[in-house]
Amino acid sequence: MRKTQKAHEVSKFGGVDNLGSIREENVSDAPVSNFNTDLQSLEVKSDTNIESDDGHGKAAIVRMFEFGINPEAFKRYKDATGKSPSKQELFNSFYKGIEVALWRDGLKVIPEADPKVVIDSKNGKFRIFVGAEPMKGHILREKPQTLKQIVHG
Repeated sequence: MRKTQKAHEVSKFGGVDNLGSIREENVSDAPVSNFNTDLQSLEVKSDTNIESDDGHGKAAIVRMFEFGINPEAFKRYKDATGKSPSKQELFNSFYKGIEVALWRDGLKVIPEADPKVVIDSKNGKFRIFVGAEPMKGHILREKPQTLKQIVHG
């Protein structure tokens, strides 16, 4: 099997192994019919150890915003462009609203942290996760935790 560009990039940091394919066809009690997928394992190596996280740097907060998918707007977009909106286009269309919501809480987006968009088409929703930090002059009410503290409680 040919490695994708992303798999090739990931292999520099760890490894990607092909685990084979799963195929389900015409199974009467299966939740999804005619299911077919290729599986791969992913391994990432890092010189940083969670135990050695000393907590330096500024506080970072992850905020999640959930939106409902408007089927009519998606259909209009698809009719006009011939494709569904990308995750980047979804993020761009809601960015100003996210900025305002964070601003109300005394936060601002961390530009170095890429947002994550997760689409749940089964439930008609999508979520946008962004990294945020307190704005100048605002106090963070929660006590920041290191990775070690988060993992070990």
